[in-house]
Amino acid sequence: MKLSIIIVNYNTKDFLLHTISAIYLNPPKFDFEIIVVDNASTDGSTELIRKKFSFVRLIKNSRNVGFARATNQAIPRTKGEYILFLNPDVIPQWNAIQSLVDFLEHTPNAGCVGGKLLNNNGSIQFSCRSFPNYISVFFGRQSLLSKLFPKSPFYKSFLLTELDHNKIQKVDWIIGACILTKRERLEQIGYLDETFFLFLEDTDFCYRIKKAGFDTIYFPDALFYHSYGASINRFWVKSNIAHNISMYKFFKKHYNPNLITRLIAMMFLTVRVLVMACIYYIHEKLLDIRLEKVPKVGLEPTPHF
Repeated sequence: MKLSIIIVNYNTKDFLLHTISAIYLNPPKFDFEIIVVDNASTDGSTELIRKKFSFVRLIKNSRNVGFARATNQAIPRTKGEYILFLNPDVIPQWNAIQSLVDFLEHTPNAGCVGGKLLNNNGSIQFSCRSFPNYISVFFGRQSLLSKLFPKSPFYKSFLLTELDHNKIQKVDWIIGACILTKRERLEQIGYLDETFFLFLEDTDFCYRIKKAGFDTIYFPDALFYHSYGASINRFWVKSNIAHNISMYKFFKKHYNPNLITRLIAMMFLTVRVLVMACIYYIHEKLLDIRLEKVPKVGLEPTPHF
């Protein structure tokens, strides 16, 4: 078999329906399989798979084991020469999967490749980035500093905002929403690191690819739409805590910081979480206040005679 597609799902039933449907409406020209690993969803996702997509192989977990571990559960059960990690909120466009595999097949030194991701409004999603450092980590996509200083060189260099997103090129890493690799590469550098429960497992994977002497490549000819954060937006605070914990683990694993640097990094990441949690809390309170001021027309109880 040529290709195995692994989709890790957590309470994204509607997105999962559209993604699998899109794949089969525009399938690649070679044999492929889809494996869905469900992390204990409660929205009827597994029932949907069994009812509408009985040909999809399903692995059902009794609890949420995280993205990396769920992906690793599927890898040994795949049959494909190529393996595509695909989020359930990513919609492949015409010939996207086919062209992605064709490109990797003819690029011997590529460790992995990712396509061009677009937001739902058609704008570019910054899906390829530079490896984080102790400063750039505070200029992420949703960071307060990024919103206050959108022209900061740290923001631009980390998210590669000035990159020519129409050009095929080597990059440090690509986000895990859509990553294609070869089975032999996984055997060479290892599976995803399960110490990362959520986030940074893709950064770590690409970092290990680079250390092994291979390239991570951005391939814009393969086009995908990505509803960023479809699963995690409902758990915004928890997901941001997980993100910062994973960032600390990444620094500790790859940059070998001394004890003082570790303490400083942990302190700043903790402050970052607290600030983001406060912003979220204030936003929710302001939203509640606005809703309370909305006239409740038509909501009065109907009188009984």
